[in-house]
Amino acid sequence: MSQSGTSAARSEPAVAEAPGGLLGGLDAQVGFVLRLAQVAVFKDLIEALRPFSLRPTDFSVLLVIEATPGLKQQAVGEALSIQRPNLVTIIDQLEGRGLVKRGAAAGDRRSYALTLTAEGAALLAEAKVAHTAHSERVTAALGGIDKRLVLEALSRIARMA
Repeated sequence: MSQSGTSAARSEPAVAEAPGGLLGGLDAQVGFVLRLAQVAVFKDLIEALRPFSLRPTDFSVLLVIEATPGLKQQAVGEALSIQRPNLVTIIDQLEGRGLVKRGAAAGDRRSYALTLTAEGAALLAEAKVAHTAHSERVTAALGGIDKRLVLEALSRIARMA
């Protein structure tokens, strides 16, 4: 287990108490603590996906393609809020590894439809096991807080954008 995996399960405060209030009240700001939590979750996720040479964004793209084979590349970007130039690079890399295949999109010669290759599906299946363990560590870090309530609150914040 990664070091971040073990620290996620501890009952330490998310923000260390600073002598003399050095954080200037940041520790009471949702955005600040949310950012610290995001960093901790991503560190653990990056470690979980490292054996598969996948980044969190790669994993997300593969999941969306698996869930909706033949989806246009543009729709994948919109679903994950990835800008077009960045998504092109991600898809190029996944295609170069033989994990994703671009094909003609029905009725639109300017767009690509994306599907997983057999190799991509196999790698994703293995990565999902590691992701499940990661998700369990994150959920354990919530303690007794209802995960559903946390997700609802975070979704409301995300909709502010």
